[in-house]
Amino acid sequence: MTQTTSISTKELQRQATLCFVGKTLNVMLCSAGTSGFTKESTVAQWQSVEKTEAGYTRYSGVVASGSYDNSLGLYRIPDIDVEFTPTTSMNYDTVILYFTGETYIHSIISESPAIALYPGQTQTYRISLRQDD
Repeated sequence: MTQTTSISTKELQRQATLCFVGKTLNVMLCSAGTSGFTKESTVAQWQSVEKTEAGYTRYSGVVASGSYDNSLGLYRIPDIDVEFTPTTSMNYDTVILYFTGETYIHSIISESPAIALYPGQTQTYRISLRQDD
């Protein structure tokens, strides 16, 4: 006997709304170095190694609602393009995503080798938030 379980598209929408919609997403650049911080580390720990160079600003924006994507079988939040353009040279090896008010981070992007940004140079990240079964 074969069983197939499917999650309702409305349930995926409900979950995505609870998880993402209307919440403030923050994206910050960090130098993990030898800190030992991981995806299980707290926002406060990561903030202790956040970049502080002139012209660097942490991204912060409210997440919009999305829609169900039949071709991919998931609920898609609109992509978020995040740009960093320092006014002085800086290096970083980690990008951290977290939601305001949460103790733990949402996700981590590790850069190897580290990224070197120079005055006026822009580094862009496209953030994709999805809810699927």
